Amino acid sequence: MRNRVLAFLGCAAGLSVATSFIGCSSHQPKPQVESQAKFTPTATGTPPAADAHKAPAPDAVKLSQIREKALQVIEESASSPDGQVRGYACEGASLVPNRLGGILLKGFDDPMPGVKAMAAIASGRSKYQPAAAKASSLTNDPSPFVRISVIYTLSKLGKPIDPSPLAGYLTGSEPLPVRSQSAWVIGEIGNRSALAMLRAAAVENIARSRPLEIQIFQLQCGEARVKLGDNEPIEGIRAALFPARPEDFETAVLAVQIIGEVKDARSMDQLIYLSEYRDARGNPMPAEFRLACATAIAKLGLDRGAFLADEYAKDPNPTIRQQAASVYGYTAKPEHFPTLEALMNDPSPMVRIVAASSVIRAHARLTGEKLPG
Repeated sequence: MRNRVLAFLGCAAGLSVATSFIGCSSHQPKPQVESQAKFTPTATGTPPAADAHKAPAPDAVKLSQIREKALQVIEESASSPDGQVRGYACEGASLVPNRLGGILLKGFDDPMPGVKAMAAIASGRSKYQPAAAKASSLTNDPSPFVRISVIYTLSKLGKPIDPSPLAGYLTGSEPLPVRSQSAWVIGEIGNRSALAMLRAAAVENIARSRPLEIQIFQLQCGEARVKLGDNEPIEGIRAALFPARPEDFETAVLAVQIIGEVKDARSMDQLIYLSEYRDARGNPMPAEFRLACATAIAKLGLDRGAFLADEYAKDPNPTIRQQAASVYGYTAKPEHFPTLEALMNDPSPMVRIVAASSVIRAHARLTGEKLPG
């Protein structure tokens, strides 16, 4: 789940975008990739980190044991002193609400509005009906992020809720992160009557905002429109994949994530090219961008991006390790479970909770279990 409330928790779009990349120009020619088969470790010239997985893949019993460990890590994370970790624990719990639904209910009572919002989004995504009463009690919460998220929850649970306040949040004078959250919920709820409003909101009442916030808001409005059946914004989303300046990388990562969410298969070759691209000095794209590409490519049906996660699984930066752990949840290969098991013992609690959620997600994919949401 790509929660917009992550920014509220101090982790914009769930990523820390590198600003030191040199050499990516907006007037580079659009890449022509001959074949998806080029998306291999040898194609990038990176060290064959996947060789670390030459040991036999764990058998079904061992995979189940690693999954049980993951459930334990999610439970422990729900009591973390770090609100961001507690929020991610809600997301992990939403993958197994029959076992960990209590974590979702606990999240609604969290002192941090961001955690409450994540608990609401996670409960709605998993259609966890016991959360309905908790969500209803927060319709007048002081935080607009919580109020918007609760509209999403109750809509997904099929409970009576007036969605009209979303229009005010989207088009009014609220800060753009709040308006972005509203745009995302409108797209998820699926009311096509909101299309005209989304088009207008993307250009109105934004002049005094920071350029980065404007770009993010416009991308989120575009994503919502695509989800509602209007494909006009997709070209703008694809164009955002090619950052002209280091400060454009945050929006580029968001564009990658959106492409994965809306299943824009025509962007597959662009994502493969960008994950492999090196400038004249031999520098690749920032790790956050490459790993986002690997996740999006997996969501589009090609699971061979795990070698990028291998490359960064031991990165000194815990944010990079966290994102590498997330990739494994979508590529879902048995041979990567030992790495995920090790990441569940990482010094960083954020890495541990993301790795645990990835174990649950990957195990479900391997066993054919349908995840909630």
